[in-house]
Amino acid sequence: MITKGVIHKVESATVRDRNGVSVGKVVQVFPSEEDGSAAYVCVATGLLGRHQALVPADDATFDGTDVHVGYTKDAIKDAPSLGAGRTLSPAEANAVRKHFGLSHTGAATGDMGDPHENLDQAGTGLAGADDTEGAGTTPPA
Repeated sequence: MITKGVIHKVESATVRDRNGVSVGKVVQVFPSEEDGSAAYVCVATGLLGRHQALVPADDATFDGTDVHVGYTKDAIKDAPSLGAGRTLSPAEANAVRKHFGLSHTGAATGDMGDPHENLDQAGTGLAGADDTEGAGTTPPA
């Protein structure tokens, strides 16, 4: 995790993929509203850094020089782009998380997602949850 205390040191750091391959440079960090740690990093990739890919920073680490992320270079290069200096909307954050195969989250953007997203078909609880308390009982008259 890239904590609030080191976010300012991360900008311009080299980003390395899960194999240690250099992907590009951090151009912007999007902090979490929850605790101020890095939620997403915008990485300048490609020829002359023209593509600016958004990468979730949930499990990213910073060793003082490089930011290490758990994704491949190809996945990062194909990630949605935002452009430095912009604000990350909840829809954009969710698109980035979807690209990387992550569930939607509200911690980084204030977006709590669709409250019905994880309901089972009957709509009575979380899919796969054991929500049988009170089932089959008759309410008092």
